[in-house]
Amino acid sequence: MSRFVPFALAAVVAGGGLAAPVPQSPVALVAGLNDPSAKVRDGAAEALKGRTDALPWLRRAARSADADTARRASTLLTPQERNRQAVVARAIDACIRDGRADLFMEWHHYWQPEAKDDLWPVGPRMIQAGLGQFVKWAPPEVAKIFEREPARIARFKPRSYDGPLAQMPKESTSSSSWSIRTDLWWNGRRFDNLAFASVAESAWLNFGGGGYFFVLGSVHLRHSETIGFIVCDGEYDGGRSYESDSQAWGGVHRSFVACRGPYRGGSVGASMILVDGDVELFGDDGRCEVRGSLIRATGEIRLPKNAKVVNSTIQPHTKNATAPYTFFDLPDVGLSAADDEEGLVVADVKPGTPFGNCGLKKGDVIQAIDDRPAGHSAEFRRQVRRAMVRQGDCLLTVARGAETLDLALYFPLPK
Repeated sequence: MSRFVPFALAAVVAGGGLAAPVPQSPVALVAGLNDPSAKVRDGAAEALKGRTDALPWLRRAARSADADTARRASTLLTPQERNRQAVVARAIDACIRDGRADLFMEWHHYWQPEAKDDLWPVGPRMIQAGLGQFVKWAPPEVAKIFEREPARIARFKPRSYDGPLAQMPKESTSSSSWSIRTDLWWNGRRFDNLAFASVAESAWLNFGGGGYFFVLGSVHLRHSETIGFIVCDGEYDGGRSYESDSQAWGGVHRSFVACRGPYRGGSVGASMILVDGDVELFGDDGRCEVRGSLIRATGEIRLPKNAKVVNSTIQPHTKNATAPYTFFDLPDVGLSAADDEEGLVVADVKPGTPFGNCGLKKGDVIQAIDDRPAGHSAEFRRQVRRAMVRQGDCLLTVARGAETLDLALYFPLPK
């Protein structure tokens, strides 16, 4: 008899009968994929089919140095990947409905629809929440410009591109309205009629002419004109560095910016700046002006002493400052943690949440997620968010006193 069985032996009950078979734990089954016996490995692979509770352990096995173990685990994960892709459109709809900006971006970059054209209509839908907010607030003459902009862009020939921006053909950008999904945005390309740009990392913008950007990273502006519409999960840096040691600051005009701060820049005109973090404005040659604008932040808003503020609203320490958009945070899935010399220390876990259900306890030190270093809290937040979207689960490695534990988390789909 093989020393491995796909189900645990049932307990003997009174009268010599057997209880119903009890499924083996996912950990034990996945360990069977690395057994010396091919028969045992085959049995483990068969028993693991459809075991969604085994997915975090299968992902670890797929990273195994043993080629056969990695192959078997990857094969078992393939149906999960197909199932995951099948729900992306519904998840994106939920993110658009609730204004969950960075989760929208994560889902959009993960999405591989059968029809590539399906990638682009979701952008204008997500833009509409911020655009509507701006139009309601802005002075009539500015609101009219923003109201007309989508229709103006729509008049051009629609074009799209999905891939690294550096590999994009040098096509004309002035006679087409472009929708683009790319890894990062570098300052060598200008698109006069940019309907939607979905950027997986950071963006360096070296032009002044409009566009609608969703950036899953920081934004660095190198020009002092209209930039249009930016939502980013990272800092917004409007500083322009020159070859000399001097520093100049790019302002924004007729623009909407929502970011998970901090925000640093120059003068602001006819714009809405919404920041989850601190705002600091500077001025070239000591001049800084805020005119006809709204600046709202969860943290501090610092202006130069001689800043000129005209017909503007400045709102520091405001809850939900980036509304109508929100950004994912760890308490959303039940975790409060703090950076410490030991690592990422659990301050609290909320019952009935993914982190609360996995067995994590106050005082645990999170060392790794899916066998990668957890990093500081900001980095860990990004890793959790990506695991939520692309996997629906993750494996935490935590230190509890002298013990090291692996804890599996499972995330629900957006509703």
